[in-house]
Amino acid sequence: MSDPLRIIHGRFGRAVLVRLDHSMVLHAHRECHVVFKIGGADILFGVGTKEYPVTAQSALMINAWEPHYYHYRETEAKTILLAFYLNPQWLKEVDRRFAGSTHPKFFERPVEVLSPRLARGRDDVLDALAQHEPPNVHDMESLIASIFSEILTLSPPRTVLQLAGTRGELEYDARIRKIVERMLGDYDLLSSPEDMASSAGLSRAQFFRLFKKSTGLPPTLFLSMLKMEAGLRKVAQRDISLQDIAFDLGFDTAGNFTRFFVGMQGFAPSKYRKMLEVVEDDL
Repeated sequence: MSDPLRIIHGRFGRAVLVRLDHSMVLHAHRECHVVFKIGGADILFGVGTKEYPVTAQSALMINAWEPHYYHYRETEAKTILLAFYLNPQWLKEVDRRFAGSTHPKFFERPVEVLSPRLARGRDDVLDALAQHEPPNVHDMESLIASIFSEILTLSPPRTVLQLAGTRGELEYDARIRKIVERMLGDYDLLSSPEDMASSAGLSRAQFFRLFKKSTGLPPTLFLSMLKMEAGLRKVAQRDISLQDIAFDLGFDTAGNFTRFFVGMQGFAPSKYRKMLEVVEDDL
């Protein structure tokens, strides 16, 4: 199982330093995701239908809502990764250029070769995470904003108008939109795809086809995404037991929740909670 070395939650989102030696199932996030290799073996990370190299000379960019996975190969040495999961509202507040970061086509390509400035930004964050005390929230936000800005300089994203023009590619069905908006608003995590299909007045086959066509995700992956979001928030609340979290998310046992969590994060929720630090603005 993978080992989390440092986990920071803040208004910016999440920063995770992890020694990776466990596969991760196909999953997605509503945040855009940036990954750097810090040490160990070069690896291949699956984004969509292709695998892309993660090396010390590159950054991997994964769009919000974009399915991705990692298949660990037994011959590989452990790899240390630094991963950012960036809050889209925070990004928008930092710079209007980042306003499209919630779109599944924001990054036009998943891999970018590091510039000297991007490598320095990565190393500065690593230096902050290597300290014993929690990182200063303002310093951390400034470093992450600088990294993201440099990525967009190297690989300019599509403009808001261009992103608006791609909405037609997904052919958003009004019935699916209504279901998605309700699920995102209510976090009704106990609904099944069959419940969602019935609510939309569609057969299961019709619903699955239209949901994938509208969102880019099958409904099962969408539900898993929402459950993981809720699970991460609850794991960060140390007064809630893992057993209660499991039941709240619709799992029969804490063990089933742990398997679900490991499948997406690479390590157990108990390890995540143990390593988690929350940095907050005192103002």
